[in-house]
Amino acid sequence: MLEAMVTEHPNAQLARRAWDAISQGDAPALRATMNEDVVWRATARGTPWAGTHEGPDAVVDFLARVGEASEVFDARLVDVLVSDERVLFVFHTSLRRGGRVAELDYLLLGRVQDGRFSEMWTAPLDPVAIESFWAGQRV
Repeated sequence: MLEAMVTEHPNAQLARRAWDAISQGDAPALRATMNEDVVWRATARGTPWAGTHEGPDAVVDFLARVGEASEVFDARLVDVLVSDERVLFVFHTSLRRGGRVAELDYLLLGRVQDGRFSEMWTAPLDPVAIESFWAGQRV
């Protein structure tokens, strides 16, 4: 009996490389997954990092600040969905800071161009929870 070889889509491979780099704090590996003109839009209002971050260095700095701003910041990849032009990460975060706790799911949508990420959008599935978590908190 012949078994078909199943190969993961190149954009799924790209997504897993990026997630592994973020998880391991490997800035050079993360930069290698992004185009030089990458734009990352963090859409959660009321967070210390909301807004647009342009270029790999700004993205790496933004992601480092996300982790440093909490006493606990854990993110677990739940799923990766891909097409030829896009990647959708579904992940769960656990945050703790100043006696506050938040557990929520996020979507991270990436546009892929020439085998690297060119645009990223993060969106919490429960924006009220993340805004409440950061309300009145200084970083």
